[in-house]
Amino acid sequence: MTLRQLRYFLSAIDLGSFTAVAAHMHLTQPAVADQIRQLERHLGVQLFVRLGRGLRLTDAGAEFAVYAQRVIAASEEAEESVADLRTLRSGTMTFGAFGAPAHYQFADLIKEFVTRFPGIKLRVRGRNSSVTADDVREGELEAALVVLPVDDTGLSVRPVARDEVLFASADPESTRQPVSVEDFVRTPIVLYETQYAFEDPTRRQLAARTQALGLSIEGRIEVEHLETALQLVAHGLGNTYVPQAVTKSPAFPGNISTCSFAPRMYDAFALITRRGSRVSAPIAEFMRLVESHMRLVGSAFPHGELQQADNPMPTAVRG
Repeated sequence: MTLRQLRYFLSAIDLGSFTAVAAHMHLTQPAVADQIRQLERHLGVQLFVRLGRGLRLTDAGAEFAVYAQRVIAASEEAEESVADLRTLRSGTMTFGAFGAPAHYQFADLIKEFVTRFPGIKLRVRGRNSSVTADDVREGELEAALVVLPVDDTGLSVRPVARDEVLFASADPESTRQPVSVEDFVRTPIVLYETQYAFEDPTRRQLAARTQALGLSIEGRIEVEHLETALQLVAHGLGNTYVPQAVTKSPAFPGNISTCSFAPRMYDAFALITRRGSRVSAPIAEFMRLVESHMRLVGSAFPHGELQQADNPMPTAVRG
């Protein structure tokens, strides 16, 4: 019994005749019929009843078809596994990230990946999570790490970690105790991510909290980049919000102090793929490294550390 015989057998079921199988596979009808006869002799049963130019499965044929499909599926999976190993040796892959991966030591993550897989060219494209989610949904990216919430239409979303979002001010008196969002919006505020405004996930969280109180967020100053916002806060021109990881950066202004919001607020990170798709082997490996890396980064935080999901990433991500 051979895989070729099984493929002819299953094709005959789908197409209804040996002639149709021969035409589909660019063979002769006698060649297809001979392979099916050899399969029947090997099994000792008749698989088809010949009806003129058509075919009808026997009971034995219907029973055998179930197992034939499993064998073919297993052989294809085995072939894919070898192809996956081959793709880990060469090629180019692009992974999407939220807008500020540098604050989460992504350089160390990238170094680990390229050291393990030196033949792969890696691109990490960082943009606001709302746009990155669109890129995954539209097939421009296989996968990405984003900050929630994002529009999850057509996406598989797997939360993997979180980082506390802190109130930041140049006035140390204002950070001696947790700050409510109600008190926050009554101070001069420096907002960032101007291009994406309230599509930005963290701003969306703040907006949801303030709307529940009948309030709104209005920036005294709005800029594009977090680093610029922090410089303005350091000059005493307003207060802002900042992920805890950013406060660990050597470039974080020394005269800015932080405290938690009341109640605490978190940026939740998630790995996303297109729903129903299977990612390539390099992307699957990179996703596993991303999850482990985010857990390691969070281990240095004194409170509100990065929390992670309990179950590991699968080899290939499916929706």
